[in-house]
Amino acid sequence: MTNTDFWKHIDTIIAQGFDAHGLKQLEQYAELFISGRLVYQRFSPLEQHGCAAGGSNHVIASLLAGAGIDPSSLSAPEGSFQRECECAETQANRIEQWAKTVGCWMDDVDKSLPSVAQVREIFKSL
Repeated sequence: MTNTDFWKHIDTIIAQGFDAHGLKQLEQYAELFISGRLVYQRFSPLEQHGCAAGGSNHVIASLLAGAGIDPSSLSAPEGSFQRECECAETQANRIEQWAKTVGCWMDDVDKSLPSVAQVREIFKSL
């Protein structure tokens, strides 16, 4: 599989809304990435290792963030900060959709993990 074929496949998984087959394929890609049999060319070897150490959810989120964004879906001028923000929003939305599909999304982290709110309060007081 070429690099282009790989990213086209990731785009297809996203477009199909993370169906069971797509989720299984993402898990397989994550396993290949973690084992070093799939190299994410945008990462240095150190970044590759760090991403893999984060586990399969981290790898999948990184792949989803790295997938292409249809330029026609963006309205801000090319090269502008606003366009970068639009891209970031698209990346965040696709990761959220995937995370909700697999059951690892929390809408309100402060309510779900009270210790996070406590840590925030500690840092605010510093």
